[in-house]
Amino acid sequence: MFSLNKRSFYSVSRALHIYLSTALFFLLILFCVSGIILNHVSWLENDKHNGQNQLLVSAELFEKAQANLDTLPSLYPDIEQYMQQQFSLSNVKSIEWEKEDALVMLDYPLPAGFAYAEIDFQTGELNIDYQTGGFMSLIGDLHKGRHTGEAWSWVIDISAVLMILFAITGLIILFQNRKKRAAGLWLTLVGVATPLVIYLVWVPQLKGVS
Repeated sequence: MFSLNKRSFYSVSRALHIYLSTALFFLLILFCVSGIILNHVSWLENDKHNGQNQLLVSAELFEKAQANLDTLPSLYPDIEQYMQQQFSLSNVKSIEWEKEDALVMLDYPLPAGFAYAEIDFQTGELNIDYQTGGFMSLIGDLHKGRHTGEAWSWVIDISAVLMILFAITGLIILFQNRKKRAAGLWLTLVGVATPLVIYLVWVPQLKGVS
């Protein structure tokens, strides 16, 4: 009975290891490549693009604002909805209002960049200053989860848990193989000890303070 359960345990572990490796194929490569890029930030020096766009807000929003120039903050939900519908901008970081000039300014942080919108409700003009990053800057911020929103945060957390399971099931499969078990365990030990030694010996640290 025990041997049957043991075989089932190894069989499940092997299946999980295989399917986790296929499910995580893209994310493993993405996080590995982006990790290398983040270790060489000088590669990102010329990987940004700045731009500006000038246009007019919709007649509907402008008319609403004209009727509420002294209470523009009451229109913040309408303004945010308009920006999302027109430019896919959401999760605004801050909104500021200059009552005298009837200006509303919105700051949107983005992966590898930003968008800053200034709406003049006296004239209806909308100015957007923005910065976008290239592929390397983008995946670097995806790696860190910087300004990526809640959905991508879940991707990071779930993929991290699955990667842990991937590593554990690989170790379980190793224990099934008697011939390669000793060599595999030694390599596991080396894999644990090597980064610890490098950290303790060569990585700068603050010592002697309490």
